[in-house]
Parts: sequence; structure tokens; C-alpha cells
Amino acid sequence: MNYDNNAINDRAAHVIWFETLAGARKIKAGVSWEVLRDRFGASMDEEDLLIAYRGNSRMLHALAQRKFLESHPLPVMLGQSDFSREGGYGR
Repeated sequence: MNYDNNAINDRAAHVIWFETLAGARKIKAGVSWEVLRDRFGASMDEEDLLIAYRGNSRMLHALAQRKFLESHPLPVMLGQSDFSREGGYGR
């Protein structure tokens, strides 16, 4: 695993995990490498995946917060369907 501020690149799971606040509660959420590649054009290069996360972290945190507040169990895992209602996000 590689740590980047509050983001943890979990190489075994192919997920970048992060913490965010939902109301007064700190939650754990993740976004898969596949989503970062498909939605933001990241390559399989670790640095490129982290750049895609960093560049879109506000939106990723907002999606995780909303998903948690809609009664999603922890940890919140963002998938392709979470972006369909968000419109055209991209790099």
C-alpha cells in the first residue's frame, strides 16, 4: 500500500481508499482503479492513478458523502453507477 495524504493506494485490491466527513462522522470510502481509468483517463501507472484521485477528490468525496448519507454501509465503495447521475465529469 502507498499512502498519499489521506489516500491509500491499495495495490492488492486495486482501490484507492480515503477518509471524508459525512455530517459529523468520518467515513472510509474507496474508488477502484477501473473507475479512475474509465472516468478520468488514468493509466495503470500508480502516479497517474493518484493524480486522477487528487484532481477529482472534491467530487469523489462529495459522492462518497452522499452515498453514505443515503444509508449505504461502510466502507462506501464508489462504482460506475454513482457517476451516471453526476453528468460529464472528467479530467
